[in-house]
Amino acid sequence: MLTDETALRIEDFDPARHDRAGFDCGVERLNNYLKLSARKQQKDDVTRVYVAVATGESIILGYHAINLGMMNVDELARRPRGAPDHGEIPILFLGQVAVSEKTQGTGIGSILMHHVFEKACLIAEQAGCHAIVLDAMSDGGEDAFQRRKAWYADFGFKTFASNPARMFMTMKQVRLLVSG
Repeated sequence: MLTDETALRIEDFDPARHDRAGFDCGVERLNNYLKLSARKQQKDDVTRVYVAVATGESIILGYHAINLGMMNVDELARRPRGAPDHGEIPILFLGQVAVSEKTQGTGIGSILMHHVFEKACLIAEQAGCHAIVLDAMSDGGEDAFQRRKAWYADFGFKTFASNPARMFMTMKQVRLLVSG
């Protein structure tokens, strides 16, 4: 169990070292992703998975998965200044954020989100990135879906008008969170 004295680390997911067998966040799709797909997707350079573990431990307390993508500017309420004529802008796609049921409510999810924000800033400096985009999962019904959306909205994510499950935050907003 996580305590105030527990040092938490965010590490690159290493299937040979990190114990994912017992991970249970309460959402079967997120559990299965970590147990069945994350290793292969990472090996195939499709995504990068980062895990939260207590220092010196291998039990995964939470994780997030990110990959790069493109977004058509027509999905936004207004075209970003400097957007290319072809209409595609680079994004960081946040595929999943999950926290073990045993440690939910301890702040691990927020720590993982801050890690995503830091990674986005590094990517934007190296290659360009206009925003972080995610799809809030609808698993578990409407109440669970709305709770997930509200959690992301608390960080500053906004919903796309064309898709109520898709949310975004511009890098300008992300940089303000990281620097502030």
